[in-house]
Amino acid sequence: MNIEQMQYIVEIAKTKSLIAASQNLHISQSALSQSLTNLEMELGIKIFNRSRNGTVVTSVGQDIIQKAEEALLKVQEIKDLSSEYVGMLNEKLQIASIPVSFSLLVKTVARFNQDFPMTKISITQRNSQQVIQEVSEKQVDLGIIAIKESELESIKGLTVEPFYEGKMLLAVGKSSELATRKSISPKELLAHPIILYNETHFERTLQLFEEQFGKVNTSFTSDNALAIFTALYENIAATFFYDITIHTSPSLILDEIRTLEISDFEQEPILFCWVYAKNTESSFIVMKKFLNSFMNNFKVN
Repeated sequence: MNIEQMQYIVEIAKTKSLIAASQNLHISQSALSQSLTNLEMELGIKIFNRSRNGTVVTSVGQDIIQKAEEALLKVQEIKDLSSEYVGMLNEKLQIASIPVSFSLLVKTVARFNQDFPMTKISITQRNSQQVIQEVSEKQVDLGIIAIKESELESIKGLTVEPFYEGKMLLAVGKSSELATRKSISPKELLAHPIILYNETHFERTLQLFEEQFGKVNTSFTSDNALAIFTALYENIAATFFYDITIHTSPSLILDEIRTLEISDFEQEPILFCWVYAKNTESSFIVMKKFLNSFMNNFKVN
C-alpha cells in the first residue's frame, strides 16, 4: 500500500462511486478500479462491495479507511512542517535591542544558525523608543525593550511579551572604592560622578532619584554602551545599571564591574519584553523559533 492508494480508497469511500472518485482524482475509472483491485489483492481482503447501485465500504474496509485517513493526516502534517522549514531557509530576521542582552542574543544566533544556516540575522542596538518605532514601521522584525507595567497600554498594534521583571542597580568599576560594597545610600551616591545611558528609564530613574534626594553629579550621557563600560573600567564614574544585565552579559564584562543595591530608593519594577508586529513580513515560524531558543537559554539565578 502506498500514499496514492490510500488517497484513492478514502475518496471512493467519500463519494461511494468509482466514477465520481475518478473524476475528483483526475484519473481514469479503469486505472482507479485496477489500483483498488491490486490493493485488495495485496491486503487479502475486500475493502468495497461494488454493484450497479454504487460502491459500499465493507465492515473490515471501514477500519482500513479509518487508518488510511489517519495516515494521510500525518503525511499532510509532515508536508506542512517541511514547507515551514523550507520557507525558513532564505528568511531574514532583523532584531533591535536595548543593550542588556547582546551576549545572549549572539549565542542564540550562533545556535540558531546551526539549524538554519541560510537564515540571515541582523542585530542593532537601539533605545526602547527607537525599538518600538522601528518594529511599528516594520524596519525590524523583533525588538527587546524596557517598559513599566503602567506603560504597556501605550504600545498600540504590537505584540508585547514580557520575559523578566527587574530594577536599577548602581554599577562601578572593580577598582572603585565602592567595589567591595553590597549597597550604597542615596547620600553616598550623590558624592560620586554618574554617567547615564540615553534611554527613557535611565533618565526617569535619575529624575526620580533627584526628586527624592537631590541633584546628581552627572558627568555625561551616551547611547554607546562601550563608552559607558570604558568609563566604569577606568573608574571615571558610576552608572545606573539594569539588573537583568547581570544575567545576560559575558563574563569578561561582568568581571570588570561590580553592582550595588541603592538603599531606601523605591522604584517601580521594569519589564523587559519582546515586541513584534502582529502582521510581520518575516516568517512567524522563524520568529517564534528564535524567541523559544532565546528563552530556553535565558537563565536567572
